Amino acid sequence: MTDPIEGARGGLSLRGATREPTVSGAPAPPRMSAAALAEAQLAAYLVGDLDGFCACYADDVRVIGESGEVELEGMERFRARYASLFARGGYGATVNGRLFLAEHCVDLEHWWRVDPETGARFEGTALIRYSVVDGKIAVVQFLR
Repeated sequence: MTDPIEGARGGLSLRGATREPTVSGAPAPPRMSAAALAEAQLAAYLVGDLDGFCACYADDVRVIGESGEVELEGMERFRARYASLFARGGYGATVNGRLFLAEHCVDLEHWWRVDPETGARFEGTALIRYSVVDGKIAVVQFLR
């Protein structure tokens, strides 16, 4: 039997995953670190895997803007936001740096999108902060 931490889930590496014992003594599913979750959600984002992308986030995920305002909250709204982006296509990102400590991860990301109507390309750089609670990304903040 292959150890799920040694293998891959949906083609994504579980590097940084840890196991915690359950009440029954059976091993719990792997719990991914903040850095591993940031990597997994990026990999799913890049291939337009909405289910894989959303699986990295908590049901009560909050997206916070640069000034600290909550832009959206909850998986239903989060999923809808990214479903439309993934359906349109014409986007991408690269992570040029990553810092992580405990349940937090900050990526330096270069992103781009192409307007489907005009073909104009928009791009920029952002810091993206991920905070993990109970093994899922609970807060994501975009700093541009």
